[in-house]
Amino acid sequence: MKGVTRITLLALLAVSGAAAGQFHKVAYYSLGYRNLPFQVISADFRNNGKTDLAVADWLSGHVSILLGNGDGTFQKAIRFEVPNPIALAVGDFNEDGKPDLAVIEFGGTGHSLLALFLGEGDGKFRAGATYELAIQSAGIALADFNGDGHLDVAASSGGEGKTGNVMIFFGTGKGTLEKPTTYKVAGTPGNIAAADLNGDKHPDLATVTAGTVAILLNDGTGKFLKPVTYDAGGGEAVDVKIADLRHDGRNDLAVVNASLSAIAVLLNNGDGTFGTAKLYPTSLPGQSTGADAVAIDDFNLDGKLDLAASNQDGNSALFYGKGDGTFQAAVPIHDEIKFDGAISLTVGDFNNDKAPDLAFAMYFKNKIAVMINTR
Repeated sequence: MKGVTRITLLALLAVSGAAAGQFHKVAYYSLGYRNLPFQVISADFRNNGKTDLAVADWLSGHVSILLGNGDGTFQKAIRFEVPNPIALAVGDFNEDGKPDLAVIEFGGTGHSLLALFLGEGDGKFRAGATYELAIQSAGIALADFNGDGHLDVAASSGGEGKTGNVMIFFGTGKGTLEKPTTYKVAGTPGNIAAADLNGDKHPDLATVTAGTVAILLNDGTGKFLKPVTYDAGGGEAVDVKIADLRHDGRNDLAVVNASLSAIAVLLNNGDGTFGTAKLYPTSLPGQSTGADAVAIDDFNLDGKLDLAASNQDGNSALFYGKGDGTFQAAVPIHDEIKFDGAISLTVGDFNNDKAPDLAFAMYFKNKIAVMINTR
């Protein structure tokens, strides 16, 4: 999720038509009265081959589940209570083959909580164990960090003063987590992502903080080395995603820089170090700007990864990849300004046609906006 300051600094975002010609007209799904959706993620919660959505409704105190029909449409949202959910992740914590949810319950200047909700296999969840985090926790990532076959959790927190932290919880495979290990990170860490960054087959971490991205390399046992930070253009970095943008076996970074209205791409040197960030402005002609989140997929099915970035004001931006870690200039995903407050987006194949679709969380509209790929 975003850094904590994003909660009070949300601006408008527009999503509609399909100016780039890549998506059909938007469809909207209501989440109910007074919901403030802060994050949307996609997963197959029923193991039936149909992609579903989960939404963290921050202010209303609920997680909403929209079950997919497999044709690009979704059923009416079902909800369960969670105090101030701000970040979500999907994984099987009790190893029963049914997807579970890890949820950060935002605590503001008090301690946040990490809550596990165990899936029933039908899109419903039951409350599991909870664990105390530091203050202002905002990001979550899942991986098997210590290689024992059980899913682990990394959570980023603002901490106190000039130092935040990343907390690592090792999973037991029984729906519970062990006591965490805490790693200090300068600044206020926000969104966090996990993947192998130095080619040793062990998952590492990247987390945004201020105008930088911090890399924590795994030593192979689930312990992490001292963070190394890389410039992401200054300003306010709010989101990070990891993917092999060059198809060369090295995972690269795409970092959202909100204050610069740009996506910073940092290419991997192959050893877990990164080159100079190249900025791709999300600004579009005649639009106000302010990038907020990024998703990575091959949207035009040409074998090259693309970027989709949400702008806080105006049209969202689509960057077609060239296959070498560089991207074409932004084109608008949408051609009209009809609604506001999209703060998160996720990718999934909602109609089972093998082409990636998009869903946006509409913070001020209490809705999810779904756009189906035309390919």
